[in-house]
Amino acid sequence: MGSWADAGDEFSAPPDIISNPDGTKTVITFRTNQDGKKVKVTQRIREVVVQERVHPLIAKRKNWVKYGKEKNKPPGPDTSTTQLGEKVDLRLGLSWKQIEKKEEEDKQQERASKVSVQTIKCRVCGGDHYTAKCPFKDTLGAAAGVTPSGTTPEPNADGGASAGGDSGAGGKYIPRHLRPDANGNIPSREARDDSTTLKVSQLNSFVDEDMLRNELFARFGPLERVTVVRNRETGESRGFAYVSFISEEVAQRALDLLNGKGYHSLILHLEWSKKKKPL
Repeated sequence: MGSWADAGDEFSAPPDIISNPDGTKTVITFRTNQDGKKVKVTQRIREVVVQERVHPLIAKRKNWVKYGKEKNKPPGPDTSTTQLGEKVDLRLGLSWKQIEKKEEEDKQQERASKVSVQTIKCRVCGGDHYTAKCPFKDTLGAAAGVTPSGTTPEPNADGGASAGGDSGAGGKYIPRHLRPDANGNIPSREARDDSTTLKVSQLNSFVDEDMLRNELFARFGPLERVTVVRNRETGESRGFAYVSFISEEVAQRALDLLNGKGYHSLILHLEWSKKKKPL
């Protein structure tokens, strides 16, 4: 059995072309549809001569001699074998520029929202919520010294807890972040002994307290205090920290060994922390 292209249509016949007074032509053909029925196809076409400039090889190809069933036929498409369609012009849009601009604006807004978010840390479980709204304040609050209302009782002159969070000195209220135990068991600047504290500068922005304890100063034994100084608004590290050791000898040894050494692509600078005298 030959190719399907060689099978002729029993109703295939030369098309009947009628010239109309308005310059158009009516082409009538008979074909067999998918159901096997003979149908009549009437097309009304208008020949338009369009002059265009093309590549010389394309112009040469259009003058090639036809072969097969199209042999000895004039140049151009044959309406009996070719159905002429409407010319479609390709128009490139500029909407992709607007899409890229919108995506860039969305990324900038997302980065700005991350920067503007205030860092909140619960004093009970360490989560990113307020202590008063902590779900573990009833179970872990007693161990952390936090009452169910979210406040820490302050001792007064009699040794008991003062009501309403007062400091006990003349009944004047002191904000929570200004109290001596605002950061857990860290004493105030006046009461704190900085003789064993080193200031570590030129730290990378992603270095935190745990990295300093477990990676950098783990060889020098347990540390009294490690504090990375951060920006209040963004919460990002400002590139330096304060580290308190158990003795001045250990601090001096850390200063001698690590000063000028590389740590996460930066050169460390260690120096003694100077205690500010009270006014």
